[in-house]
Amino acid sequence: MPLTETLNREALRKIVRKIRRRAEKKKTDISDHLETLFVESLNLKSRLIVELGVGDGESTFVLERVANLWGAKLISVDIEDRADVSSFRDRIFVHEDDIAFAARFPSWCRERGMEPVIDLLFIDTSHLYDHTVSEIRDWFPYLAPRCKVFFHDTNMGEIFVRKDGSTGKGWDNQRGVIRAIEEHLGTTLNEKTDFALEHRGWFIRHFSICSGFLVMDR
Repeated sequence: MPLTETLNREALRKIVRKIRRRAEKKKTDISDHLETLFVESLNLKSRLIVELGVGDGESTFVLERVANLWGAKLISVDIEDRADVSSFRDRIFVHEDDIAFAARFPSWCRERGMEPVIDLLFIDTSHLYDHTVSEIRDWFPYLAPRCKVFFHDTNMGEIFVRKDGSTGKGWDNQRGVIRAIEEHLGTTLNEKTDFALEHRGWFIRHFSICSGFLVMDR
C-alpha cells in the first residue's frame, strides 16, 4: 500500500499501536526509539532503505512497515544470518560485513534493477569508533540529496535507562559512535543530553535515553 496524501490516518495509528505494543512487550536497548524511527521516516518518500545491523529484528520490524507504506525496497545487512527475522516480500537480506558490501553496493544494486541511492540509512552494528568511521566514509556517498540517517547507540555505558525508568546492561564503547559522527561533522556533541541543531546542511536531533539515538535529516 503506497503512502499517499489520502492514506487513512487510522492505518498509521494501527501501525504505531503495533510498534508500541512490541516495544512494551520486548524491552531492549532500542525499544524506546522504535516509534521515533517510524514517525521520522514518514515524511520522506523512500525508494530504497538500507539497514546496517539487524540484531533481533527490532529495527527491521519498523523499517519493513515504512518500506511497505512507500513501496520501497529494504536491504538489511548483517554479519550474522538474520534472514529469518522478517518475511517482508520487498526485503533483501545480505549476509556480509557491511563495509565489504559497501564496496560492491553499486554493481549489486544495478544487477537487481535498483539505483544505488539511499533515502533512509539505519546504522546499528559494532558501535566501535573505527567501524563507524568506515561506515560513514563508505555509505554516505550513496545517500540521496534528500535523506535521513539514523544512528543507534550514541550514548552507551555499562547501564542504560529507558523512559519508564527500567534499566538494562550495556557496555562502554568509549563514545565510539558519537565520536565518529563528531569527526565527520567537525563539531562537538554532548550525547548525555537531548539536543537539536543545524550543522553543515543537516538538521540533527539526539535522544539520550535508551543507549542514545541520533537522527540526521538532510
